Amino acid sequence: MVESADRMLRILEAFGARERDVSLGELADRVGLPKSSVHRLLTTLIAHGFIDRDPRTRRYTLGIRLFELGSAAIHERGLHGAAQPQLEELSRTTGETCHLAVLSGIEAVYVYKVEGPSTISMSSRVGGRAPCYATSIGKVLVAWGSPNLVAEVRAHPMVAWTAHTITTVEAFDAELTAVRMQGYALDLEEYAEGLNCIAAPVRDQGGGVMAALGIAGPRTRIEERRLAELTPVVVAAANELSRNLGFVEDHSLTAAR
Repeated sequence: MVESADRMLRILEAFGARERDVSLGELADRVGLPKSSVHRLLTTLIAHGFIDRDPRTRRYTLGIRLFELGSAAIHERGLHGAAQPQLEELSRTTGETCHLAVLSGIEAVYVYKVEGPSTISMSSRVGGRAPCYATSIGKVLVAWGSPNLVAEVRAHPMVAWTAHTITTVEAFDAELTAVRMQGYALDLEEYAEGLNCIAAPVRDQGGGVMAALGIAGPRTRIEERRLAELTPVVVAAANELSRNLGFVEDHSLTAAR
């Protein structure tokens, strides 16, 4: 029973961050199981709404049930309700696309998005995943994460998404140090050509970083001067959301440091 549950979870995790659908053979290869076993497990997942199958292409996609459970988890944290007006206001005042992301494993997962007027193609979507080392939201989540999390991210290959992507452990460590010192993270065409992003930490009642709030827009619009203008706006929005979630900053400790 436990083994079957483990295999089902491995199948769900085998769906790629940017893929719309996957074949039976691809899933079998990724989880290292026979096609017959994967097909049997997929049948159960389909019956419960966790997986969908296109009868025409015979390819599989993640089902709506996962989104429903994920949405419930976000609501349980109080994050979604508090973030909605904050992100909508941030998008309105900056004119850029705004994101809210949380950590899942060693990846950032977008849990809320407000589209800006940008004409640049953005692959982000609610429920989508992004690598922590190559995105501003991901850097924020790792920078204030546990030492085990940092070690796990460092242990995985850092694929070059663009010519600007951080691909070495040394550069990644230096980036995390800078993020912690300045209180925000940047992604300057590291995940997508022509796209610049800014993100800041959202803290829970106990002061832990529970999410990252960020904006993204075309490099032609978010250039060096505007980066300097928008960064404090993003940090202020993340701080306001943190306060709405119950975080109270100890100014005496901040001053002492």
